[in-house]
Amino acid sequence: MAGLGRGLDSLIAQSSDDSAGGSQREISIAQIRPNPMQPRKVFESAHLEDLRNSIENHGILQPICVRKVEGGFEIISGERRWRAARLAGLRTMPVVIREDVSNNEMMELALVENLQRQDLDPIEKAQGFAEMIASLNLTQEQVAAKVGLKRSTVTNHLRLLDLDQDVQEALVSGLITMGHARALLGVNGDAKDKKKALATIVRDELSVRQTERLVKGGAVAPTSSNSEPTAPAGGASGARPEAWVQDLERRMREHLGVRVELAVRKGYKGHISLHFSGREQLEALVEGLAPKKTL
Repeated sequence: MAGLGRGLDSLIAQSSDDSAGGSQREISIAQIRPNPMQPRKVFESAHLEDLRNSIENHGILQPICVRKVEGGFEIISGERRWRAARLAGLRTMPVVIREDVSNNEMMELALVENLQRQDLDPIEKAQGFAEMIASLNLTQEQVAAKVGLKRSTVTNHLRLLDLDQDVQEALVSGLITMGHARALLGVNGDAKDKKKALATIVRDELSVRQTERLVKGGAVAPTSSNSEPTAPAGGASGARPEAWVQDLERRMREHLGVRVELAVRKGYKGHISLHFSGREQLEALVEGLAPKKTL
């Protein structure tokens, strides 16, 4: 366990000198397999397409880091680059081979790399923290220190694993925020009551403060954001939008995780309105529309 905490920089050194702890070479992509302890379960196709285009135009600017295992190599960090390289049709790619990386370090680095380069969703983070605690025999304080977060942040994420599946899915999709999810942990009653509370939050676009009042059984005071009538998505006439407009709204809502209103006029002119409540949802929306390109 003493080797843990060395960080990404020390393990992804781009040196061809074996004495520095790693050797760089070009190997067949077919010999490489993903990290079995990778906490990220979903790799967004749009992000991979952007990375593939970058690789096709500029090549792989930074080799991935691997360790030798029976029958080939296993990725320590850089799985997105490996996946994008396969999409680009590359047969080989540059790697740094490390000989001294344990399973415990593999798990730690996989989580830390994702936290540093492209955020996991809250549930994936929670699952990663839980796996570190269970498999590495760490305390919450030790996990927090290794990933550079406050202990309270790790604790709040771990509590999300106690939520019902539908609440977790709403959080992952961006329909609710971490604040809403934490408030829902206090709902008394069975699964039906919790599902009813979730539906109210999403339908009425309740703030976190309103959600806390709802959970405590208090009256939910309307706010300007959810008490004002909104124009129908199909136009200014007040008529219900056509089925194809509703379908487009649904697809965009599911992809972006926020409420979407599509107003279409004659000649297919109009506008799209995206509604968000809170910084977390705004950042998630920006990431979905204009993700930062990382290699």
